[in-house]
Amino acid sequence: MGPLLDGPFAGREPRMVLIPMGKLGSVAWHAARSGGTYAIERATISYAPSARMLCRAAATQARIDGPVLIVGDPDTGGAAPDLPAAREEARIVYRRFFPQARYLGRAGGAPAGPASGPPGGAGSAAEVEAWLADDSETGGVLHLACHGEVRDDQASLLLHGGERLSADRLAGATRNGRRPGLVVLAACRSAVSGRGWDEAFSLAATFLSAGAGSVVAAQWSLPDRATSDVMVLFHEHIAAGRPPADALRRAQLALLDRPVTDWAGLIHFGR
Repeated sequence: MGPLLDGPFAGREPRMVLIPMGKLGSVAWHAARSGGTYAIERATISYAPSARMLCRAAATQARIDGPVLIVGDPDTGGAAPDLPAAREEARIVYRRFFPQARYLGRAGGAPAGPASGPPGGAGSAAEVEAWLADDSETGGVLHLACHGEVRDDQASLLLHGGERLSADRLAGATRNGRRPGLVVLAACRSAVSGRGWDEAFSLAATFLSAGAGSVVAAQWSLPDRATSDVMVLFHEHIAAGRPPADALRRAQLALLDRPVTDWAGLIHFGR
C-alpha cells in the first residue's frame, strides 16, 4: 500500500476501490501499517469482487430509506455458540436507528418497539428468503447479526434451527426480488468465497450481483463483542447521513487503539 499512498495520492486523502484477486482477497489492505500509521487513516478504502460488479453497484439507485429487516442471533439449536453481543447489537440497532423495522431472532433479544412483544419471527432461512424475494418495495436495509461459515464449497448464513442459507439459495431469493440499499453481514467470513479463491461466490458478492447498493461483510471470524461495537458506531454514522464506506471507516478509526482483529475484519463493497 505504501507506493500507492505515497505515490499518486501523496498529500491527499483519496477514495479507492481495491479488486484483489485470488489469495490477495484474504488480506485486510486497509489495515496495512507503515511508520505507525494504518492505510485506513490515509484513505477511504472499499473492495469489489470485479470491476464489472463495481460498475453495476455504482449505477445502482438503491436507497437506504425503505423497509428494514434485522436478524439478531437466531437460535441455531446447538449448531453454533450463542452470540450475546450480536443479540445486543441487533437490539440497539432496532431501538436506536430503525424502530419501524421487522425484527427476527431470539426472543431473549427482542426489543420493545412501537408494538411490544416477541420478534416477528424466529430468524429462519425461509423468513429471510421471503423478505428478500418480496419485490413490492425496493431499497431499505438488511442487517444480519448471526453466524456465517464456509464449508462444503458453500458460503452460508447459519440461522434458526441450524439451517444454512447458502450463497446459492440467496442468489435464487434475490434474483427478481427486493434490492436493499444497504446489506450488513455482521457474520463471520461473509466476504469469503465458498469455492476456493473465486471472489464471485461469497455472500457479499451474491448481494451485490442481485442489485444491493452497498454491502458490509467480514473477511474472517469476528469477535462477538468487538464486532457489536463497530456495528453500533457504523449505524450512528449512517443515521448522520454518511455514505456506508465513510460510515464504516469512521467507526473503525474510533477503535484503532484496539487489536487489529477487533476492527479490521469488516470491509465495504459497492457504492
